[in-house]
Amino acid sequence: MAATSTCHCIAHFMEPDSTKSNILDATRNTVYTHTQRYNHGCSLSMNGCQSRDPRTPVGMTETRTFPFVSTPAMAMERLSSAITELEFDPPVLGSGIIRLEVPIEQQIEAIDWLHGQQHFQHLPRCFFSGRSQKRINGFPSHSVSSLITGKDISDSSPVSIAGLGSAVFFRHVSPFSFHDWRSIKRFLSKKCPLIRAYGAIRFDALADISSEWEAFGSFFFMIPQVEFNEFEGSSMLVTTIAWDESLSWTFGEAVHALQTTMRQVSSSIVKLRKEVPNTSILSSNNVPSKKLWDFGVNRALQLINKNNSPLIKVVLARSSIISTSPDIDPLTWLATLQVESENAYQFCLQPPDAPSFIGNTPEQLFHRNRFNIYSEAMAGTRARGDSKALDLQIALDLLYSSKDDKEFSIVRECVRRKLEAVCTTILVEPEKTIRKLPRVQHLYARLRGRLRSEDDEFDILSSLHPTPAVCGFPTEEARVLIAETENFDRGMYAGPVGWFGGDESEFAVGIRSALVQKGIGALIYAGTGIVEGSSSSQEWDELELKTSQFTKLMNWSALS
Repeated sequence: MAATSTCHCIAHFMEPDSTKSNILDATRNTVYTHTQRYNHGCSLSMNGCQSRDPRTPVGMTETRTFPFVSTPAMAMERLSSAITELEFDPPVLGSGIIRLEVPIEQQIEAIDWLHGQQHFQHLPRCFFSGRSQKRINGFPSHSVSSLITGKDISDSSPVSIAGLGSAVFFRHVSPFSFHDWRSIKRFLSKKCPLIRAYGAIRFDALADISSEWEAFGSFFFMIPQVEFNEFEGSSMLVTTIAWDESLSWTFGEAVHALQTTMRQVSSSIVKLRKEVPNTSILSSNNVPSKKLWDFGVNRALQLINKNNSPLIKVVLARSSIISTSPDIDPLTWLATLQVESENAYQFCLQPPDAPSFIGNTPEQLFHRNRFNIYSEAMAGTRARGDSKALDLQIALDLLYSSKDDKEFSIVRECVRRKLEAVCTTILVEPEKTIRKLPRVQHLYARLRGRLRSEDDEFDILSSLHPTPAVCGFPTEEARVLIAETENFDRGMYAGPVGWFGGDESEFAVGIRSALVQKGIGALIYAGTGIVEGSSSSQEWDELELKTSQFTKLMNWSALS
């Protein structure tokens, strides 16, 4: 099946060189392009990164939208019939992607639908929830497009999506390249905006991949085979068929793989309890230990304070390894985090037979809507106060802290310079304010610009990541020190997490995250910025504060 087999391809991080249908009652949006047909040996999967010429789009891109139905079960029946009709009237082109979508007249949470598919551990799955459309601290959020009113939701942006299986996946063991980006984009179209590739990229693609992150490769993206979209006031069940004979994956094979998946998909909705039920922590181990943390921070401060040292800031991280009883269910854990932070991104990414990478991150890397680009700068951390007066006092302390201002200014100005390289105009508003979250508060600035070309999206991604907020400044000096100091693999932690679309894309920074696998436990990741004036003990306390959102509802009394 397409979803179960993963092939390794070798690439390097580099810049580029100078139908007819008889299905009734569906509206169609189709794009046809000329494509060539190739014949290779048979393959049981389609890794889109293996494309010979990613500059050539697939032969057809189409979205078919059916009338509203009342329940997920009715949507399943409608989709199954549509897939059968497609099987008997296949497209004539050698490559393409078709999205079949059935709107549902009730709002169902996508994470609840995905929780009902727990028996699919052998298939990849994903979940992504954008930030609330509410204003963030008085400033409009541009993290998602405005929803279109009325019944036509085919061009609206979902509140959240859940995906199961991959119509096509994209994975390499080497760094994400322009070739890989083009390989993804050839399956996407402005005319079909909800065909999206969801995934994540490693923090440091040059570092060795540890065993727990092996299935993710250097990056992992998927266009889901079966997808559930949650909108404001409604939902949508979706199937996607992708094929490319040049990749030895025919339309017939794609349909057969989808039918195999659909026969196992459950239409029942399992409502998640937004709490961790009676979970005890049996063991907990921090890497590095407090002693080694102090040593690493003090060494970093020596380098920062050294005469003529270019290093101004480095972000050091910690991995907390916990085991629990009973096992942690990653989706249940993620649902509890949703309650904590409505203005944060929630995500889950799980390759076949692999751990789940979950997170609840407040930090946006960038959001592109055609030529418009949005990004943020966020640094400095304080706890929230128990009273309004104390909360204000803590916020003012953060706002006027010279140490935190220095750390924050490095991040903001770095993001500004990188946007200036590909934008005609840049606006920073506000220049500096407090971003309040349920448990912590940060210094915050919002940046927006106008891209010279939509093709600059790859340049934006590759230049903004990693930001000084998760790596340091200058970037290369900080990256080298992180590699020398940290004795664990960050994997996708602090890397870009999000999605590519035809004329829109959005990525968060994969912080406040964990790698979870039943029977093994969880690795909880957190980091903190080290600049002149930092204290290793205070920075350790900040790590404890950041990881507490994962552990706060668990029982620590079982620890020996």
